Amino acid sequence: MPEILQSHGEKMSSPIASPPITFRTATQDDCAHLVLFADMATRRLTSFLWGQMAASGQSAFEVGRNVIRNAEDHFTHFRNWRVAEHQGHIIGALNGYVLPEPSVSASSTPDVVKPLNALKNIAAGTWYISAAALYSEYQGKGLGARLIWEAETIARSFGKDRLTLMVGSFNNPAYRLYQKCGFTEWARRPFLPFPGSDEGEWILMVKQL
Repeated sequence: MPEILQSHGEKMSSPIASPPITFRTATQDDCAHLVLFADMATRRLTSFLWGQMAASGQSAFEVGRNVIRNAEDHFTHFRNWRVAEHQGHIIGALNGYVLPEPSVSASSTPDVVKPLNALKNIAAGTWYISAAALYSEYQGKGLGARLIWEAETIARSFGKDRLTLMVGSFNNPAYRLYQKCGFTEWARRPFLPFPGSDEGEWILMVKQL
């Protein structure tokens, strides 16, 4: 899955964000929020893929909630998320994991994710930010950087010295934020469009910890 922080010009003047936020591990009760954050972070690609799995008349978001709530072996399972809160309210979330060693994509893999899988193979062994997003009313307040710092803490706890993510070339605010956070470009692959999607390239970025 692609991994794009929702950002509208986040600033990084200080590690102390305003408003203050705290992080916790997600629970089943958070799944409705996590479905939205996953789709926000991937700019609709996640819901597009969920829609391919849906039965006739079934909501793509119902499929996504079921995956996040019940698929324990899937990277989007709720236990793999960190939820950001402000004054007891959920404002954002972070999902990530250690990328496995390169593998050959199955023939059943949707075409739209094949470039992403190719970039993941390049970054095998790194701690990978799969999704990071904030609700719109909390964007532009420096909190995007707080999600990145939380990811760095988790990566170090896994003994990893590199942090990776992917961003679309069309998402300039997020790209600039990642640069300010110390990420550099590693590789690019063509973006394969889907109905309602952006157009451009996928950019793999890396930060040495």
